[in-house]
Amino acid sequence: MPTPRFASREEYLAWKSGQPSAPSAPSATGSGPVVEPSTLPAPKSKQSLKEAFSGLPGWAWVCIIGCLAVPIVSLGGAVPGALGFGGAAGCANVAKRAGWEVLPRVMACAAITGGVWLVFVAFIVAVASVQK
Repeated sequence: MPTPRFASREEYLAWKSGQPSAPSAPSATGSGPVVEPSTLPAPKSKQSLKEAFSGLPGWAWVCIIGCLAVPIVSLGGAVPGALGFGGAAGCANVAKRAGWEVLPRVMACAAITGGVWLVFVAFIVAVASVQK
């Protein structure tokens, strides 16, 4: 999100107090046009865990459980936990994309799950080779 730039202190104070101000010319430093605060995009609100995993199609749970199996199989740990929960969140987000057809969403979730397992196996191999 770009930071709004003001040509003068008065513009900043007007913006801070909520008064509308006319857009000004670009600053003399050549940093580009002044961004009007009202044209900035609204910050995206974060989803709760319940919101992220509610309303998912049934097929998505197969991939989510496949990702969550990684920390269970590894009996815990920070890296497997991050892989598993990150993959599950990624599958949940892809499964909810309304702009995609069902088959691409299924394939993307399967690819995420496969990628999580591939990285997990590579991690196990790397840890085993270091311990020798």
